Amino acid sequence: MIARRMVRNKKPTIQIVPLIDIIFSVLVFFMLATTFRTHPAGLNLELPRAASWDRQASSQVTITVAKDGRMFLGERQVNTNTLRSEVSKALEKRPDLFVVIKADREARYDYIVQVMDIVRQLGGYRFGLAVEPRGR
Repeated sequence: MIARRMVRNKKPTIQIVPLIDIIFSVLVFFMLATTFRTHPAGLNLELPRAASWDRQASSQVTITVAKDGRMFLGERQVNTNTLRSEVSKALEKRPDLFVVIKADREARYDYIVQVMDIVRQLGGYRFGLAVEPRGR
């Protein structure tokens, strides 16, 4: 007769190596996904008030956008490449540079966003949009 082998019930085992691979992949995914949002969106904040304060002198650059999309740095007309190099030089000297964007009322939104993108790509983070007072 053929001797029957006794079949023993083996305990289930968990394969650790594939589990480690999956956990590592998920970790890398989240690390990469969180680096894409490095610049928080601008928020309207009401800052706390203080009785004592000092006015800080800040340097400023004015970029004017005409309704046809022409850009002016100060009084001089510039193209996007010139704007990039001039703003880059100014930001190297003063990282806290305040950029004022003056845009014509009828200027397309695309032109204004393009100017803001150029400044942001170069490391500028302080903006102001020039407006006329309502009384005029």
